[in-house]
Amino acid sequence: MSKVKKVLLIIGIIALILECCGFLFFRYFTAPVGKSPDKKQQKKYTEITELFYEGTFHNEADIEGSEHKAAPKGEKIKPKEMLAAEKIEKLSHGTKGELKLSWLGHSSELVQMSDQNILIDPVLTKDGKSLQMNGTPRRFSDVPFDIENMPEIDVVCISHDHFDHLDYGTIIAIDSKVGEYIVPLGVDAILKGWGIGESRLHVLNWWESAEIGGIKYTLTPAQHYSGRSVLKRNSTLWGGFYLQDGSHSLYFTGDTGYYDVFGRIFETLGAPDIMLADSGEDSPSWSHMSPDEVLKAAEELHTSCLVPVHWGTYLYGSFPWYKPAADIASEAADSSVTVAFPLIGHIYTVDELSAQSEYWWESYN
Repeated sequence: MSKVKKVLLIIGIIALILECCGFLFFRYFTAPVGKSPDKKQQKKYTEITELFYEGTFHNEADIEGSEHKAAPKGEKIKPKEMLAAEKIEKLSHGTKGELKLSWLGHSSELVQMSDQNILIDPVLTKDGKSLQMNGTPRRFSDVPFDIENMPEIDVVCISHDHFDHLDYGTIIAIDSKVGEYIVPLGVDAILKGWGIGESRLHVLNWWESAEIGGIKYTLTPAQHYSGRSVLKRNSTLWGGFYLQDGSHSLYFTGDTGYYDVFGRIFETLGAPDIMLADSGEDSPSWSHMSPDEVLKAAEELHTSCLVPVHWGTYLYGSFPWYKPAADIASEAADSSVTVAFPLIGHIYTVDELSAQSEYWWESYN
């Protein structure tokens, strides 16, 4: 073989390798990360909120000047075996006048309100993508749903764009069963990039609402941050959700640190039957709540039942997996707040949830 042919062969092999690398990059990295809001969208944000400037969204409070307890440090401990989940194999639509809840692990929930099936921050894949920057790690709790046989879902609510709340694999797998999506400003750009039609997206700023089938969905402020890449921080908004249908109400804090927002939510929207509260004791400490802050937030909101979430599925912090629940249970002993620790996957009525105080994690230690 001549030298020219050898050079051409080497060039061809290099080109093939680069093409394969490019395919893998766009298939497993770029697609899950998603697109960011374009300049036209960013210009719109500056017109509708003073908290979007210099190309990014900002929190209401001065987090740099505030005092927050540092996240606890200790030994990372996973459960000795996979946490069991009650399987949801058949699911009829909700019944008007009723409110039911199933915790799906971490911050994922199934809510049945009025006659709607609602998913909040569904992450139902068992493993994170290894090539996905800041992707979710391997679960240590089972998944209640068979993602390939998802029942009909009327509404999916996404609180923010972090991988443990917005999962590419889950959205692609369940989209054909989903009616509509409700998302904060900018998150629509990600979903549209994944092929979700704009007509199915309700995009909200803080305190804005969308009404679907008799349920009012309000995006509430939160103290957090966003970004699916180190190159794109805070280009999309974050928040919580307050759901009301005239008979019941439910408030999901989203990921948030403690600040004066909870009293304002109570004054504006009322006391919810159920409060799903970020309880991960995660870092940075200003963007998540410590156990005493969770109880304080619940008191200010006057909720009937507090459900700690953002734990029990992934190991993020440097402490045992059960610590957030155990710490809140200890704090609640001296509090008037009713705290429930639902079993993963079990569907509870409001009354059943309020009576669930079993410290089930102790059986895994």
